[in-house]
Amino acid sequence: MMKKTKRILALTLTAWSLLSLTACSGQKASETATTEKQAAGESTTAEKTEAAKGEGKREKLVISTYLADAAQVAVREKYIDGPLQEAFPDVDIEIKMYNDRQSLQVEVAGGGGPDILDLDGPTDVAEFAKAERVLALDDYAAKYGWQDMFYGWAYDSCFYNEKLFSLPTSFEGMVIYYNMDVMEENGWKKPETKDELITLMKEIKDKGIIPLSFGNSNYQGAVDWLYSTFTSCYAGPDVLRKALTGEGKFTDPKLTASIQTMVDWWTEGWLGDNASQSITNEDMMAFFAEGRAAMMINGTWASNQLNTTYPDCNWDSEMMPKDPEIGSILPFATGGGYSINANSKNPDLAAEVLNYLFTSMDRHYASINEAGYQPYPLKDFDISKLEGMDPKMFDQYQLLMDAQTNNQIGFCSWTFYPSDMRVYMNENVDSMFLGVLSVDDFMNKSQEYLDAALASGTAPVLPE
Repeated sequence: MMKKTKRILALTLTAWSLLSLTACSGQKASETATTEKQAAGESTTAEKTEAAKGEGKREKLVISTYLADAAQVAVREKYIDGPLQEAFPDVDIEIKMYNDRQSLQVEVAGGGGPDILDLDGPTDVAEFAKAERVLALDDYAAKYGWQDMFYGWAYDSCFYNEKLFSLPTSFEGMVIYYNMDVMEENGWKKPETKDELITLMKEIKDKGIIPLSFGNSNYQGAVDWLYSTFTSCYAGPDVLRKALTGEGKFTDPKLTASIQTMVDWWTEGWLGDNASQSITNEDMMAFFAEGRAAMMINGTWASNQLNTTYPDCNWDSEMMPKDPEIGSILPFATGGGYSINANSKNPDLAAEVLNYLFTSMDRHYASINEAGYQPYPLKDFDISKLEGMDPKMFDQYQLLMDAQTNNQIGFCSWTFYPSDMRVYMNENVDSMFLGVLSVDDFMNKSQEYLDAALASGTAPVLPE
């Protein structure tokens, strides 16, 4: 399953802004890696490539990314190709674009594919790991100290069957967006509680405006944005954590009620105007930005697209209005995962490139300021470095950091749900909306997939 359409819409910038990190702090990172290798008596990549150059050969490294348009390719050439060649002058580095995840998977399954795989997060990585298509990174983690670099919740989520198979490329979350022009024109205030939100949605619907914009006709799996939000915010992360770890059940009455709430809001026309199956993700964004919808449940990645595509949209974002018994919750996820292809002929070089990406902090801050990219989940990340950027974007990053600090973390499916369970849920939420499948049957079947993952030891690791 291809991940969220953010890969096509907002985070086609991911590749260039991620890889652009190689351009800065390069000397320090390279010298550190060199010193460590020399101390261990190992040949450095530079030494290997010099030897290869002497033999008339150059090492090659291929990194995958998703298809981008001409403008994005031009940006990529500025922020990826040049900086990478400067950082690794004796290596031929190719950025290979793929239309979708399936085409990448087919190539890897056939024994080829890029050395570094840009995958859609831990749930996606688990499918590659299960098929033994990616390498375990534990030895590289020990070598470069990766376990000390990342926040525990993000790093731990990258384990599958007790082995590390990826590194988290960003952290993101689900929030509610408000079109402030629509809100102010109608005298509506941002609701603080779930009950206040319900009252507001009734008023909005009566005015002929869509309360919550939503559409998934061109990507069915966008429903995971919804159920990740409803289960985390309206059943609560404690109940959800117990279910996903096997201490409880996904059929718990509170979780069932949260899914029923989601279905009820769709049935009322509050969520997607009873037509989400015929509304594209692009339409969803347009309806919100142009004022046909007053609100939208979407990820933090959507803010960059709003600023870029709809610069005149006066939007704001907050955590979902709270259930007073649960409190304010922000469902968290890692935005993607970088893995090393099991077919790679240069895994050591791939690991060095990955380490270089995650230690080029100056460039990382620049990519956030200049491109609206989301932060790496690094312990050393300093949000004060972002002061002066777009204030709405800064506020959203601060919201993420505060939720993490205050332990207001919920769990998004593409990071914390077993892959088979998530696939089933993504494929069947619309059946509930359309009255073809009952909520109870949906929950029971989801539990079966969860039980299988728990029994096989392949369920994702959740933070304590």
